[in-house]
Amino acid sequence: MISVKQTIYSIAGALLFGLLFGSASELRAQQNLKYQQLSFADQRPSQFFDFLILPGQADETVALASVYSFSYSSMPFKKSNESQSSGKKRAFFSPVTMNMEVFSSNESLLKRKDPDISVEQLDPAGRAFWEDTAYAGTYEETQSELTFLYGHLGMELKPGIYTYVLQLKRGDRGDPRTSQTRTIRIKPYSEMTIGNVYLGEKLSSDGSQLQLISMGDNVKYGSDFYALAYLPGYTEEASYSLDVNAISTSRGDTSVTDQLYSQELGTDDLRRGIKPCLNSGRNSKANMLQLSPDPDGFTYALVKIPNSRFPNTSYRITIRENDRKTVSSTTYQSKWLDMPRSLLSLDIATEMLRYMVNDQTLDRLSEGSKEERERKFRAFWKERDPTPDTEYNELMAEYYRRIDYAYRHFTTNNIIGYESDQGKVYIKYGPPNNIERKFPIDGSPVEIWSYPNREFVFRATSGFGDFKLVSQ
Repeated sequence: MISVKQTIYSIAGALLFGLLFGSASELRAQQNLKYQQLSFADQRPSQFFDFLILPGQADETVALASVYSFSYSSMPFKKSNESQSSGKKRAFFSPVTMNMEVFSSNESLLKRKDPDISVEQLDPAGRAFWEDTAYAGTYEETQSELTFLYGHLGMELKPGIYTYVLQLKRGDRGDPRTSQTRTIRIKPYSEMTIGNVYLGEKLSSDGSQLQLISMGDNVKYGSDFYALAYLPGYTEEASYSLDVNAISTSRGDTSVTDQLYSQELGTDDLRRGIKPCLNSGRNSKANMLQLSPDPDGFTYALVKIPNSRFPNTSYRITIRENDRKTVSSTTYQSKWLDMPRSLLSLDIATEMLRYMVNDQTLDRLSEGSKEERERKFRAFWKERDPTPDTEYNELMAEYYRRIDYAYRHFTTNNIIGYESDQGKVYIKYGPPNNIERKFPIDGSPVEIWSYPNREFVFRATSGFGDFKLVSQ
């Protein structure tokens, strides 16, 4: 197996057999425009919310909880006077507060689909408050799409119909943002007919805690995860099986397609007599579900889902009793959070291979219908996948990350970043081990990029970030 670090440098080896400086295509200007439009249009989710129904501590109550995560890129950070505190770097900070209000509701509001239901005439049933602060050591960390602040809040309620609303305040902004109201019916936990499924990314070494993914109904593409599924009416005499099916949605209708995974559940997959509850301690790095033993607890299945083998699309997890009756079910989306923007368009992704292949290969990959071109594109990268047993292709991801990086960091008013000399070197060889900058009195600024056994020298051609390769 090839590590990520090995993958980075392998791109500069046998796999990158194309010339560094290829000839210009007549479609180049059009592709540049499309890439810029693609980059601007790519709006990635920066915050996630999920609502969980958990067993209450008392038999007559049920816990309603909201779990959430906010990417650092979505948060308004400020510079701090603190450099370090309690071993944490705190050069930047961003406070966040969350408030959840729950009201006793009724059948008529439950049937309405209007998201702007007024709560003024409803009686309060409970309120929960949460606050925390995100810290970052560098400005670059404040812009991260993959670093999150996690949190949760909730309350115990008696069975009934409730309307609830969230209020979120980030940074020092004046008025909090209010979510749409939602109305739900909460049944006694023991009377559920279809069990809830909780999605987790890590299980503690002793199996007592499940770290929730906290991305709504999304999971991380290329990563396995755990499904903790409540089994209502569990009996030892029955057999239980779990299926994972791909699903497609068209005009609001969801249809089940291919079955990707199936497993018969055994004794080792069951957790009997537990009452899962959210860890009351504050942990901005994760939301932890405590799998607490309880004499009045319930039976759950805890199964590791091999999601690393699945494409990034939508799925349904179903647990059946005796291969017939559905006792637990949920849907989820496998989401590639840091998917390179250049992979969002097949045409652009194929065209960007010009730094990696010769013109003849590029023409072959560009011919045919969209389905044919997609098949050839996938086959091209499958041949170069360092981990062929998984769906995630580290080499492909790294290559297109370099395309994106070159666009963001080397684009000037005169040239698109991935067509610049520095961009082409970066795409082929990756980040240099060292960058030395020189400012001669009688000449233009110079940058020297050092790699193992290789060096590239660039000279500035303008005062606006343009550099030309002058020596290698």
